[in-house]
Amino acid sequence: MVRLCGGSLGLFAFSVAVVQGLLAGNPTEVTLWRAIGALAVFCTLGLVTGWIAFRVLDEHALARHRQMFPETDDQPVQPADAQSRPGTAVEPPAETGQGEPLAVSANRSVAG
Repeated sequence: MVRLCGGSLGLFAFSVAVVQGLLAGNPTEVTLWRAIGALAVFCTLGLVTGWIAFRVLDEHALARHRQMFPETDDQPVQPADAQSRPGTAVEPPAETGQGEPLAVSANRSVAG
C-alpha cells in the first residue's frame, strides 16, 4: 500500500508536469527536468502518506480485534486458586488413570 501510493502519486505528478510543460510550449529538457523533480517530490509525499494510512488502518484493525476478542493467548492463564491466594504454587497436572496427565490449554478447557 505504501509503495502503491508513492508510485501512483509520483507518476500522476510526472504526467501533469509533462502535459503542462507541453501546453506552455517549454523546451523538452526543461519540461523533463521539471517532471522528474515533480516525480521525486510527489513520490516521497505519496510514500509518507501511504505509510501514515497503513499505520492508521493497522491500528484500527488491532483495536477492532481487541474489541472482538478481548481474551487473547498472549496473557498467561493462572488457576483460580493462584489468583485468589498470591504466592501459592501451582499443582502438577492430575493423571487420568492410564498414566497420562491431563493437559489444560490456554482457553481453560481440559484435553485428555
